[in-house]
Parts: sequence; structure tokens; C-alpha cells
Amino acid sequence: MADAPISPRTKIVCTLGPASSNREMISALMDAGMNVARLNFSHGEHSTHAQNIAIIRELSREKNKPVAILQDLQGPKIRVGKLRGGSTTLTKGQQITLVFGLEQTDDNIPIDYRELASDTHVGAKILLDDGLLGMTVVGIRDSMVDCQVVHGGLLKSRKGVNFPDSNLSIPSTTEKDTRDLLFGVSQGVDYVALSFVRTAADVLKLKQMLRALGSDIPVVSKIEMLSAVENIEDICKVSDAIMVARGDLGVECGFANVSAYQKRIVRAARSHGKPVIVATQMLDSMIENHVPTKAEISDVANAVFDLADATMLSGESASGRHPSHVVNTMRDILSRVEESGMLLPGDENARIFTSTATPEVVARTAVELGDTCRASAIVCLTLTGNIARTVAKYRPQTPVIALSPRPDVVRKLSLVRGVVGLQNTMFFDTDGALHEIAKAIVKRGLAREGDLLVITGGIPLASMQPTNLIKLHRVSKEDVL
Repeated sequence: MADAPISPRTKIVCTLGPASSNREMISALMDAGMNVARLNFSHGEHSTHAQNIAIIRELSREKNKPVAILQDLQGPKIRVGKLRGGSTTLTKGQQITLVFGLEQTDDNIPIDYRELASDTHVGAKILLDDGLLGMTVVGIRDSMVDCQVVHGGLLKSRKGVNFPDSNLSIPSTTEKDTRDLLFGVSQGVDYVALSFVRTAADVLKLKQMLRALGSDIPVVSKIEMLSAVENIEDICKVSDAIMVARGDLGVECGFANVSAYQKRIVRAARSHGKPVIVATQMLDSMIENHVPTKAEISDVANAVFDLADATMLSGESASGRHPSHVVNTMRDILSRVEESGMLLPGDENARIFTSTATPEVVARTAVELGDTCRASAIVCLTLTGNIARTVAKYRPQTPVIALSPRPDVVRKLSLVRGVVGLQNTMFFDTDGALHEIAKAIVKRGLAREGDLLVITGGIPLASMQPTNLIKLHRVSKEDVL
């Protein structure tokens, strides 16, 4: 049976968790349209993650479907300590004192951040429990921070704490992250996501750690801090991909600002040719419900209209009642928006790249040829995947097929919008290459007799030279035999 059509071009990232950490459900997620499996290292043991990785790799081989694995590092998480009785009620106008500590020993509220008093200041906001509770700093006494409650409610032990007005000295990677990174490298994950990114230096530090481990795993920078939004251009330059982490971003920057910041981040990532994921609460109501809200459908559609590379499911696929149904729903929304005729991939933001480097010129030309000639696909012969990513950043209307002998490259391309990666270990001689390429694509159900293919590669093909060739090829009867 032929493979599924290339649509949707927008990829789907699924978080694995208690509801989806078994072979049957992971298989169902892959069949429903999962392109990237996210392993959240804020939860779960290494043994569980290793089991999921093994299942994904095995199923990928069986189904002949590449699925990338994204390791999401926890990063520094500041939390309320253990409260007496497990909780306390805060009321508006109440004066309370925050202190460094892991457990409550008096009437003060313990916070597990040692630099609490030195990193904040009078007038700064402090938010707790994803921003549901809020207070303002009114005084600092040695190691104690006096606050006045602005938004009250029930505060439970171990709830998260955010400091949107403070420049924290906490590093972006912790000892736990280092241990998790060692595990991820040993398991051969395809991407590593870095939390708490504030500047490009945070990304470069992680890349330095990876190099020290002998790895070049691409880094996904999670944009969830106001400082990261302010430094987004520099962060995009050194990152391999970007994630709009809208949960903490809303807490840190104000929920009313999230939509505008999302567009700003997506635009910046695209202008630098970096894949970008829109994440958090996209179909959140479907954790319990069978159908999404109209607002959620519009939210997903908005990411597609922005031409983001991927949309992400978190609790919906990790702990929801019907993970595979949620992925099917997401895929249906993505496909319908893409097929609506309302996307404008040729807008000026999609074609702002002006580099005169040969691969860039080839990519731009291939996109123009594919769109103008109504080709069925742009076929990229690639060892590293770079030419496919370069073509994809121009957001062609024509689907992109990348042929590479490297399975890791094929998996990584699972995050890139509009790209279908196929592993092909054959090295072609120039004379017979076009027919062999066409046959491989026809066999996968991605082209048929009479279709026009725009093929990019490097001459001589057998030695996988840097891309320097564009060829138009009409699929012939010989190609389909």
C-alpha cells in the first residue's frame, strides 16, 4: 500500500507520558501522524525514556516511517518548598515573607532558590502556580523577602515560582540536566531542547557541553523568558531550532502579550531559516474532551498561517484520555487549513533571503521552478540534510522530498515543514540516477507517471558533492515499472 500523502506539511510533535508510554499507543500515535516524539525530562525515569526510545526506533523500522526524538531538558525550576499541611491560603493584601528553604519551619513561605533575596528587588512581581497567584516585593531583609499578595488563592507545596521582573543568576543547565544530557547522547536522541534560555550564551554553553561529549545533536531553544524574546535574533543565529513555549512565556511576559510574541518569535526563526515549533495548550481541552474548542482550532490554524514548522501536543498526548485521537484531530486541522487556499507562502517574509552562496541560489531556483512549473515535488539528494532545510525555509508550495543515506539525517528532517525524508543507501552514477530516483519516489506513492520532479544534487552524484545541480525530470513509463 502506498504511503500517506505528504499533507499536512506542518509537522506534529507529541509528548510521551503515562498515557502513551507503551508500544500499542506509540504505534497508534505514529499512524495518526506523529513526526517527532518529545521526551519531557521534567518527569519520568531514564529507564522509562530508554524504553520509549527503543520502541520508537523499532516501530520506525517496521513502519518505514522516520520519527525524530526530542529530549526536553528540565532546566532550573524554582518551586515552593514543602508546606505544613501541604498548602496554605493567601489573601489579597496579606503581608507574607519568602525565605530560602526546602520545608516550612515557621510562618514564612519556603522557596528552593538560594539567591532569592539577592536576585530580586523592591517593586518586583513574583508569580506562583503558573501565574494564578501573584505578589509584589515590598522589602528585603537579609535573606528574607517581604511581599504583599496581589492575587490570592490556595498555594500548594512544590508549585512553580516565576520572577518576571528579575534577572536571575541561576544557570540555564543544572546538574540534573548534565546527567540527562549524558543519557540522551548515549541514546542517540535527535534533538535537545534547552529550557530557561535568556541569551545566545546559554545556547552556546549547551553546544560546548555537547561537543565535549563528542556530539553535534541540534539544539532547540525554548523561548519562555522575556529576556529571550528581547534577544531572539541572537538566539536564532546560534540555535538549530526554536520552540515557542507559551506556558511559561505567558506567565513571564503576561498572557495578553503571548499572541504578538508568538508571531515575533516565529518570524525571527523563519528569517534565520531555523525550524520553529509552536507549543503548549494547543488542544488542551482534549485532555478530557473528545472534541476541541473553536478557539483551540483557531489557535492551531494561526500557527499554520504563520507557516510554523510544527505544532506540539503536551498533556494532550502525555496524560490525556485519548492521545491518538488528539493527534488525528490535530492532523485534520492542519490539513484542512493547508488545503484551504488561504496560505500565502510567497509573501515577502518567506522570500527575504538574499545569500549568493551556491546552495542558497540553487534552493531559491528550485522553489521558483517547482512553484512555477507545478512540479509534484522538489527532490533533494543530500548527505547532511542542509539543502532540504534550505529549500524548506522558502516555504515552497511544492512538497520537498529529501533522499539521504543517513538515517539520523532523515529523522531530523521530520521536524522541518513540508519535507519528507527517505533513506536511500544507493549512490548513483549520473546517467542512471534520475530513473533510479524517480523509481524510489514512485514506489513510495509520492509520484506517478507524467509528474514533473525538480531534482537537486551535487555532481558527481556518486561522491555526494555539495549541491550544484538542478534538473527537471518527467516521470516516465520506465520509472514506474
